[in-house]
Amino acid sequence: MRKILLPLLLLSVGLYSCKKENEDLSEIAKGNKFFPTEIGKYIVYDYDSTVWNDQLGTALPFTGQLRYTVVDTFRDAAGRLSYRINVERRKNDTDPYVPNDVLSVTPTEDRVELMQRGLTFIKMVFPVSNNKSWNGNALIALGDKDNAEYDNDKWKYTYANFDTEFDPGNNLYEHTVTVNQIDDQLNDPDVDSTAYAYRNYSQEIYAYNVGMVYRQRIYWEFQPKVGGSGGSGYRKGYSVILRAVENN
Repeated sequence: MRKILLPLLLLSVGLYSCKKENEDLSEIAKGNKFFPTEIGKYIVYDYDSTVWNDQLGTALPFTGQLRYTVVDTFRDAAGRLSYRINVERRKNDTDPYVPNDVLSVTPTEDRVELMQRGLTFIKMVFPVSNNKSWNGNALIALGDKDNAEYDNDKWKYTYANFDTEFDPGNNLYEHTVTVNQIDDQLNDPDVDSTAYAYRNYSQEIYAYNVGMVYRQRIYWEFQPKVGGSGGSGYRKGYSVILRAVENN
């Protein structure tokens, strides 16, 4: 089974106070403060994930915590200032963190790019406004089976719920924006196990002066045993939900 790094496409962020603040909406709409990238900033997420293994015919649950820390700066191939993010994981809040992944973030005047495992995503574009859309996967080469989850024309990053409150589970963040990325499904193997099926869903929510405070990602395929497809009759893929629980 191919190793799946959980979660994908995240950004380390800074501290946000839930105390009521009067903010200039036009300043919030500029968007850049949805991605603080100061050295030393970190955010901790609780994660709840499932990996569907079609070879074993089972769903493997995983829970724990992930910490993202901004650790360094560098210049990318185009000479742009970029930030390195170290990702660490632990099973519970009493265990030590262990290295899990490394990603990089490149903020510009009009967007933020995030690179992980050789894939670059345009996570946000500026300024921010409801219903504004863009191709967040424009820098990903398609036609590669390893990138099959992004080879879908239903991907369309779109802002919603700008400057609304959101609580990921333990904190209320006042100024947030939702990025809906894809919501696509064909058939349901729980209803019809004889038909090919898939699910592709992705949503992220960002808070002003904080960064990403919530993420849900689902991707799986189902090849039925019947009909000459040679399928396993089980799902293959993953799902993950992240909720911000701590940051500095």
